[in-house]
Amino acid sequence: MLQYIHDKLSGKLAYILLGALALVFSVWGVQGIVSFSAKREAGMRVNGEDIDTERVRRAYQEQIAQISRAFKGDLPAPLKTRAQQQVTDQFVAVTLLDQQAQKLGYTVSDADVIRAVQAEQAFQVDGKFDRDAYEGLLRSRGYTPAMFEAEERKDLRDRQIEAGIRLSAFATEAEVKRLAALEGETRSIAYAAIPAAKFLPAVHADAAAIQAYYDGHKSDYMTADTVTLSYVALRLDTLAAQVPVTDADLKAYFDSVKDRYVQPEKRHARHILIQGEDDAARAKADSVYKEATAPGADFAELAKKYSADAGSAQQGGDLGWAEKGFFVPSFADALFAMQPGEIKGPVKSQFGWHIIKLEGIDAGKAKSFDEVKPQLEAEYRRTEAEKRFGDAQEKLDQLVFENSGSLEPAAQALGVKVEQIADFTRTAGGAPLGADPKLLEAAFSSDVLAGQNSRALELKPGLVVAIHASNRREPKLRPLSEVRAQVEQAVTEDLAAQAAADAAKTLSAALAAGTLWSDALKPLGPTHPPDTEKEKAPPNTVVYQPAMSMVRANAGVPRAVTTSAFQAAHPQGGKPSVGSVALLKGDVAVYTVDAVQPGTLGKDATSQAQRIAQSSAIGEITAYVETLRAAASIHTNPQLFE
Repeated sequence: MLQYIHDKLSGKLAYILLGALALVFSVWGVQGIVSFSAKREAGMRVNGEDIDTERVRRAYQEQIAQISRAFKGDLPAPLKTRAQQQVTDQFVAVTLLDQQAQKLGYTVSDADVIRAVQAEQAFQVDGKFDRDAYEGLLRSRGYTPAMFEAEERKDLRDRQIEAGIRLSAFATEAEVKRLAALEGETRSIAYAAIPAAKFLPAVHADAAAIQAYYDGHKSDYMTADTVTLSYVALRLDTLAAQVPVTDADLKAYFDSVKDRYVQPEKRHARHILIQGEDDAARAKADSVYKEATAPGADFAELAKKYSADAGSAQQGGDLGWAEKGFFVPSFADALFAMQPGEIKGPVKSQFGWHIIKLEGIDAGKAKSFDEVKPQLEAEYRRTEAEKRFGDAQEKLDQLVFENSGSLEPAAQALGVKVEQIADFTRTAGGAPLGADPKLLEAAFSSDVLAGQNSRALELKPGLVVAIHASNRREPKLRPLSEVRAQVEQAVTEDLAAQAAADAAKTLSAALAAGTLWSDALKPLGPTHPPDTEKEKAPPNTVVYQPAMSMVRANAGVPRAVTTSAFQAAHPQGGKPSVGSVALLKGDVAVYTVDAVQPGTLGKDATSQAQRIAQSSAIGEITAYVETLRAAASIHTNPQLFE
């Protein structure tokens, strides 16, 4: 969740949506900040706990948007089904882990929450936690500090299960040695890259081959599926710019929100936590309090010795500077009634008994109207625009439904223009709206293609559109006469690629029979060394690299060559292993492996062991989740993704 805020603030997307396990602990972040509004329809139910449909669908839409960038055409149905299953699995996994954390009684101290919040870069200015930045960013997402801190406490609690599994994972000595042997392995490899371009002058695409290729690849030569897309757009920024503002408005607004412009009082505290609620715990807390208040006592050393708060004990119980709201009520009430240097205790909370020392006080400060006026105006405009935006969105949805054959009534009523995209395609959409999956689906839905308006679609926060499609141009096969040049080029390239593959087979056979590289390459003409910064090989010349010691990744060597060569069998009986691998654009590489030298365990044995342990932990976390899933009651709404 914190990472989501940080990434949005930076304009980045930090998640990749095709790895189910990799996202188990970031699903909530994928959805954005959790909604605390009224309960919505449940899309899934896990052990009686509902997960609302809106959050699941939002995650699915974001995943589809990510995947769509890798495809030129429509996403295959199996890929969509896979994405739906992954999103479902991710939500189930996180919910199960959260339920298990509660069942096992995991807790998180105030100090842990404070450190997590204050350490987040999104809430910092000049490298330091800034209260205004913190509250401003939360406010923009519809959050209050209390809501966010409660959610952060839950997230930290849930992650303790993952941390426990990771800490318990280990690697054996044999595993570390095996990893070192594989990672440090070197092989003596020679290779020749045979370019398909070398054979282009010698191949010819006759009429029969062109016709056959065209008949077999008709889907490649279809016109685009397009419509003329008319739309009306509601833009929050536009509404904000139109909001009238007077000093009286701003002063009235300031009076309603001025508490937000007060820098609350902060206090610097240390504490010693004695866990437990029984008489023995209370007696121990009393004893520690007497030690702490004895003349000459070192509170920090006593915290290191006695405190059960692992997060702060080694820092002498230091909780840093924090506001009252960061602490649980009983602790906060005691701390904010103390004087600097005072020690109070024992104070009871749900975590146990606290002995508290107040190190210092930073008095709060209220900002004046003039100080915050520029910031206040932008906030006022946006707040008023958001009120109008919701009403306008409802009105737009109603108008386009009531006047389903035209967008003009809605545009006139809302004071906006009907805009148009002349060639909006099923696969790539069109500027300026882009290719949002919701938009593509609506534009080519049966209702919209039949001449009806779509309902209001939220493409992103602050942008809602309703669309109308006309002038449908369904995909049609372009005649061969129109695309003959393209087809002929494709056939010629295929023939050249086949010629390169045949040449590679001949070369491989010669090398396997014991022919030297120098003799085996003669039928292919002159060769050229691999590319360097100063000199590149001609595009129609064989590139030859004599045998050299290589690791798994080598600059200047095609990755496909080293990947295949390191998978090849070890040379036997003094004969090299011979193999071939396809490269880009129809090129083919032939290689030999003359020798294999395993790696040895070096100074990085510790890091190698850690990597193996980390890999093992991932498997154990997966197994843990599957065990919880096997015993769980899970219900999924069949219409979840409709």
